[in-house]
Amino acid sequence: MFRLTSQPASNDLGPYQQQIDIEKILIAHRNCPATLIGNALGAIPMTLVMQNTPHSLMAIMWFSVLCLLIVVRWKHYLSLDSQKAQAEEIFRYGKVQVLLAGLSGCIWGSAGILFFDPANISILAFIILTYVCMLAGSLASLSARPLAYVAFSLPIMLPLSINMLLQDKHFYNWMGFGAIVYLAATFAFCLNLYKVITQSLRLQYENLDLITDLQEQKELADKANRDKSRFLASASHDLRQPLHAISLFTELLSQKLTVPTQQQDLSNIQQGLQSLNELLDVLLDISRLDANIVQANKVSFDIRSLLDKIEPQFRLDAMRHHLSLDIEKTRHIVFSDPLLIERVITNLLVNAIRYTKQGGIKVFISEKDNKHIQLHIVDTGIGIPKDSLNDIFDEFVQLDNPERNRQKGLGLGLAIVRRIMSLLEHSLQIHSEVNKGTEITLCLPLSSEQNVSQYQETAAPQRLNKLQDLKVMIVDNEVKIVEAMTELLEGWGCDYHTYTSTEVAIEDINAGKKPDFLLVDYRMPGQYNGCSFVSHIETIIGKTPTIIITGDTSESVVNEIKQQDFLLLHKPIKAVQLRLLMEKMLKDVTA
Repeated sequence: MFRLTSQPASNDLGPYQQQIDIEKILIAHRNCPATLIGNALGAIPMTLVMQNTPHSLMAIMWFSVLCLLIVVRWKHYLSLDSQKAQAEEIFRYGKVQVLLAGLSGCIWGSAGILFFDPANISILAFIILTYVCMLAGSLASLSARPLAYVAFSLPIMLPLSINMLLQDKHFYNWMGFGAIVYLAATFAFCLNLYKVITQSLRLQYENLDLITDLQEQKELADKANRDKSRFLASASHDLRQPLHAISLFTELLSQKLTVPTQQQDLSNIQQGLQSLNELLDVLLDISRLDANIVQANKVSFDIRSLLDKIEPQFRLDAMRHHLSLDIEKTRHIVFSDPLLIERVITNLLVNAIRYTKQGGIKVFISEKDNKHIQLHIVDTGIGIPKDSLNDIFDEFVQLDNPERNRQKGLGLGLAIVRRIMSLLEHSLQIHSEVNKGTEITLCLPLSSEQNVSQYQETAAPQRLNKLQDLKVMIVDNEVKIVEAMTELLEGWGCDYHTYTSTEVAIEDINAGKKPDFLLVDYRMPGQYNGCSFVSHIETIIGKTPTIIITGDTSESVVNEIKQQDFLLLHKPIKAVQLRLLMEKMLKDVTA
């Protein structure tokens, strides 16, 4: 489709006038080969029929002139490259197009004068039939250019009609009148087709503009989403840095404080830190899902095993809220990601318990068809208004928490559910009535495989006392974090060296210092970031157990660390979490 940005002087069709005029010319241009073939096929029988008449020589000359014009029109057709031509070139082509159509009509119309013989009614009937077919055929090919159609059809039919009207016999007079009526009818048909084509082109260009507008709006929405994710990643990093240091210091304080009131105050601080950690972790989950970092690892597993795993936790929660919890577990082998499905069911059950004041929650499975099952989570809670059913899956939406009470959650659980179900390509339906309850239905695909992965909770790694005298290199440009880490590692019996500069650390490595373990912050000033720093020193000392610690949750950083096969921890981290991970990595190295 040829499009231009410049606007025509005419304003009949709004901003699309010039584009539509150009497209009409190009429609006739694309029909030109068929038109020329029709001219040739129509001229051959005309010439052959005239061979048994006194007009045989004239017919051959007529045919030769028509063939010459067909060659000229073909060359004219080839002269235009519709994909590259500019507007001025196309409009010039259109003018010549009308002129050549008129010349073709004159040559065809001359046959009605040159070969007209009132005494030979069969020849006259053949000429009229040929003209009728030519006008009908050109109606389809030239209706986008009414002027070209008039230039072609008028010199064909009008001379013959006048010739018949001038005859003495009424039969010819009626034939001439009928030819004029037919000509007028084709003009009317041509005008109607022209209007239809014009309207169709106008709608087509309007739709193209709508699509362009939609694409622009989508790009703006995508940009806003990327900006939001980038903002969350940056804000998360800036918040995680001090929280990481505070978490480490509170861990150290918990080992030193002995006065009960002081321990209670510290416990309150740790609870506040835990709430902040939960918020940052959920925001991290959302940003990872939005950035397509989370990959679905689909396997065949028994949905009953998953429900068995999560039932004890929620049965206790339901009892604390004086609610019943009924989980009907039937064996169905589904094909999905068990970890992500567990997250979805967990979030939905948390919401169901939180917003149910009396009654209870029921979980059951039904068969949708021979390829899918439906997992239903039904509660007798407060329900959701119909006009809010779509809103509840947006971030920070809590219909029953206008005061933003932290005890009622963050309003992010269902946002994560929606993203996970979209990632897994599973459908989710929700039906709710205010003050009666809510039913959420997950549609899960059944597996065709017989080998089933046993879904079991990963056991906590066994504590191994391998940190004593471990040579640890700490690289972090945050002084407070370095101070907390050194005190922590000292308590674990580690032999540590701290650096706030990657360049200084590399100098010590080159001087012969060889650590057993690396704890490296990703964002470091200077030439190296955490990944490039570790990659560089591993070329000197070889593969070394490494943990990259960062508060940066951006997609690019996570992907870079993942591609280089380094273990990643997001700040803030707990001391026990760090120790268990270090011990497990050392165990894997020595295994």
